[in-house]
Amino acid sequence: MAGAARQFDFPGSSGSGRLQGEDAVRFKQPILSDRRSVGKDAEHESVVAGLVFLSASGGIGLTTMTALMGKQLRDMALSCALVDLDLDGGGMDVLVGVEGAPGMRLGRIHAPLGRVDPQALHEELPTWDGIPLLSNDPWSAPPQGWWDLDAAVSAMAGFADLLLIDAGRGRGLGNLRSLKGLPSLLMVDMTVLGLARAKALLHALNGRSNAGDRAQDSPLISCRPPMALIGMMPTQHRVSHGVDPEQAEDFLGRSVDVVLKPQPKLSASVLDGRGLERVPRTYARALHPLVERIAGMIVVGERKVERISSRESVRSGAVK
Repeated sequence: MAGAARQFDFPGSSGSGRLQGEDAVRFKQPILSDRRSVGKDAEHESVVAGLVFLSASGGIGLTTMTALMGKQLRDMALSCALVDLDLDGGGMDVLVGVEGAPGMRLGRIHAPLGRVDPQALHEELPTWDGIPLLSNDPWSAPPQGWWDLDAAVSAMAGFADLLLIDAGRGRGLGNLRSLKGLPSLLMVDMTVLGLARAKALLHALNGRSNAGDRAQDSPLISCRPPMALIGMMPTQHRVSHGVDPEQAEDFLGRSVDVVLKPQPKLSASVLDGRGLERVPRTYARALHPLVERIAGMIVVGERKVERISSRESVRSGAVK
């Protein structure tokens, strides 16, 4: 590697995947598999309908992306809910601007019997633009045991078609049965160090998936390896520009499906405490095919309706 660009130097890399347009590079197929076509993986399917957002690097907009996806799905008249399981960070309510709203946070949920009443939890949660939000505010009350987290996730699936779960780096979530086998998205920091970290996480997730039940006590989340990668270019004050997408794909051994550039106005609204005011049009256009495929995951017909109905009939547990 040489020069200010700090790109990977791979034999046979064409270097033609430059940024096109102002904020997005491209979108490639395939992205996500519909839950109806899981086939031989059906035995690993979670009892909830959810999508896990992961990143090996902090500060690249994972929580923002999770929330923006929720807003786009809501605009399609679909029922979704946001779950903040970033145990190292948290603060989704602060990011979207509803930290002052009364309501339940993750650290206040206690489920000694391993169950939480979905309707009771729904009524206690704050909402952001009509989307129920369970935020993790560890500075107020740290999360309880893994069984409390598991019960909270399962309860939220009782009143939403799809859970959008910010899992941070995926650490500390290995025992959550509600997340086992869920599809995932990985956000990648398009820098040399970011790609190295992303490759390590991909390797760990693949190993976790192959280990099956033998990895029960692993600290790493037990979702499926990512079905889509969203690259985020670095801001100019970090490096001159990020790694070329095609070189990144060569290094990771798989496609980077969407590559975005940071939006200064979006970052400013979050840092100034105004929350996420809107989805940038460039992001909405670039992510639209992916959002449509996520929406397709929700349409699972009678099977999902039956699962939710059976969970809502269980009225034990407590939310304190």
